Amino acid sequence: MRYIDFDGVILDTEDILFYEWRKNPNRHLLDISDKINYIKNSDWKKILNESPIINDSIYILKNTDPKESIILTKIHSLENEGYEKIKYLRKLRVLQNIILVPYNLKKTDLVNAKNNILIDDCLKNLDDWINSEGYPMFFDKKQNNIDSWGEYNKKGYQKILKINEERK
Repeated sequence: MRYIDFDGVILDTEDILFYEWRKNPNRHLLDISDKINYIKNSDWKKILNESPIINDSIYILKNTDPKESIILTKIHSLENEGYEKIKYLRKLRVLQNIILVPYNLKKTDLVNAKNNILIDDCLKNLDDWINSEGYPMFFDKKQNNIDSWGEYNKKGYQKILKINEERK
């Protein structure tokens, strides 16, 4: 099975999500719970509708057999973020199953990674995936070998630019 991350792989949500957050000069002094509450209470409908689609990912998903891949996305709230992500994808006629992963769990807590592929822009998720005997594929949209959290791909995970690239 091919599991595909949402944020930073299908849609580039980060800039819009954290636009207001970055305006706060004291944000670095805030607790992690403040950041989580900010994400939970953000206007996810607006974020999703204003975020750019990455490298034709919606088109690719719509033209891929839904039985060949599953969208695996971390969420901070079911009623807001989870609901809006599902609604957004279904409105665009993306038919893949969608698994919502609570932010305090790992993706491997919900699905079996063994012999399955994960396409993700977060190296920490790929580390956990490979430790669970899965196949990691680093979605490197900026082609700089650095993930969305500023971490360098020092383990040399295979880099891809489109979610339909085959494992080599």
